[in-house]
Amino acid sequence: MKADKFLAVLKSNAVTIFFIILCIFSTAFSGQSATFIVQELVSRLCRNSVLILSLLMPVLCGMGLNFSIVLGAAAGQIGLILITNWGIGGFTGMLICILIATIISVLFGIFSGFLFNKTVGQEMITGIIVGYFAKGFFDLIFLILAGTKIFPIGNPELLLAGGVGLKNTIVFGEGVRYVFDDVFKLSLINCLLYGVYITLAITIVVILIHKIKGNKWKDALIKSKTMIIVFSCFLICFLLVFLIPSLFTAGLRTDVPLFTVLLIAVVCLLNEFLCKTKLGQDIRTCGLDMQVASASGIKVGQTRIIATVISTIIAAWGQIIFLQNMGLVNTYTSHEQVGTYAVAALLVGGASIHKATIKQVFVGAVLFHLLFFTMPLAGFNLFNDSQIGEYFRVFVSYGVIAISLALHAWENLPKVKAKKKIKSDVVAN
Repeated sequence: MKADKFLAVLKSNAVTIFFIILCIFSTAFSGQSATFIVQELVSRLCRNSVLILSLLMPVLCGMGLNFSIVLGAAAGQIGLILITNWGIGGFTGMLICILIATIISVLFGIFSGFLFNKTVGQEMITGIIVGYFAKGFFDLIFLILAGTKIFPIGNPELLLAGGVGLKNTIVFGEGVRYVFDDVFKLSLINCLLYGVYITLAITIVVILIHKIKGNKWKDALIKSKTMIIVFSCFLICFLLVFLIPSLFTAGLRTDVPLFTVLLIAVVCLLNEFLCKTKLGQDIRTCGLDMQVASASGIKVGQTRIIATVISTIIAAWGQIIFLQNMGLVNTYTSHEQVGTYAVAALLVGGASIHKATIKQVFVGAVLFHLLFFTMPLAGFNLFNDSQIGEYFRVFVSYGVIAISLALHAWENLPKVKAKKKIKSDVVAN
């Protein structure tokens, strides 16, 4: 019985376990110091987490992996380009940017949601095509119309030499670059230490609250399981960093942008809050069975559109966080691969087309991005050719999506056969 459970866990987490092995291999052969790896990993986690979080709502709603977050990313870029053109920076500029991006992403999300309702069961391929459409529309606006009378650009530094079309690369000014990241920073080891103190205090308070409500100590501990796990994670991470010399050095030298981390936490809490509302329950019901949801009085089409809009808005915010961290934007390509990389990272964390959690978001972000920057270095050290690692990580990005879709088709094969049998029996009778 235990062996069966072990095999079941192994099977359900096969992709994640495979990537853990790959990450250990690539890290060992990359030849890089712990400081470099930790700094890169922290930077990429802060930069990319919100984009991956934007995928959760469509999965819960039964629409699969939302490749159309490319539209949200494009909305975020439009907001940043506009405030750069107007010369507005700082928090005022970023608030205006977020407002513009949110409004545009609502429109884009409604458009995508409407298309998804017309292509039920084929949302993922529809999202990919919508992403291609967004790419063409974006190029039309900023390559053909920008700088003309239709779309005047007041800042000549943004335009190509001919005066029409934006430059391929736009470098943001001081008012946009690192505007979130530079608000407040702490070393990683201090962050972990404060995390231990804060989560311990919250855990004790939560346990006492359950105890005051009349629960036994055992029941109070069980009901506080989530906070105990969070505290344990912080404690284990701190002990590892404190006791291992190379990690201790990396922890001292790695700065964590706490304001950006706070923004990520806010998006996580927003997702959790929405899941506990009536809207969240409607979204989950639609994801389980649309016919049952419709029979229960839920407006399925409207709920699916709302889930898509939420996803697109969060993707716009994620792209703003991503680009302010980069300090520049590749005007015509920065949003192009957002969907593919975010989906791959989510799947690496153990998510599927039908199920995804915040925990899987962060597990996937760590594994995918660790592999992403260590594999070319490992390829260079092993074969004296960094391109081997580059080709491999691109293969992995698309391969993990293909494997997930194949597993999804395999799992649904009995259902498809059953439906075909019922249909044939009906026709025969």
